[in-house]
Parts: sequence; structure tokens; C-alpha cells
Amino acid sequence: MIRKKTWVKSKRNLSIQCGTCLMCDKPMMSNEGDWIVNAEKKFFCEPHKEGVKSCFDEYLKQYKEWQQSQIK
Repeated sequence: MIRKKTWVKSKRNLSIQCGTCLMCDKPMMSNEGDWIVNAEKKFFCEPHKEGVKSCFDEYLKQYKEWQQSQIK
């Protein structure tokens, strides 16, 4: 009987750097969560912890201030 060929997963733990945070330059790894990619393909940290500021929230705050300054 012929053995069927199947996909063999690597036994070593592989992680890939997907990008870096726009605000704090932290590397975003593929095996970790806690990051956001917006529509402009910008990467941000999102730690989901009490007392830790989110880089994405900080970006939105700065972006709103920039928009308001452009209107005036």
C-alpha cells in the first residue's frame, strides 16, 4: 500500500517579525498577540493591561489634534 503524502509541521518554534510599532518601535512577532494594524497598514501595540497606555489610543489622540489644527 502506498503512503499518502501530507504536510509535515516543523517541530521547532518559529516566530516571524511582522512589523514594528509606529509609536514605540517595539517589534511585532507572529506568535504574540496584542497588536493592531489599521487601514493604512500601520502597526500599533495594544497591551490590554490596566495602567498601560495603548500606542493605538495615543496615535488616535495625536491624529485628532493634528486634524483640528489643520481646520483652523
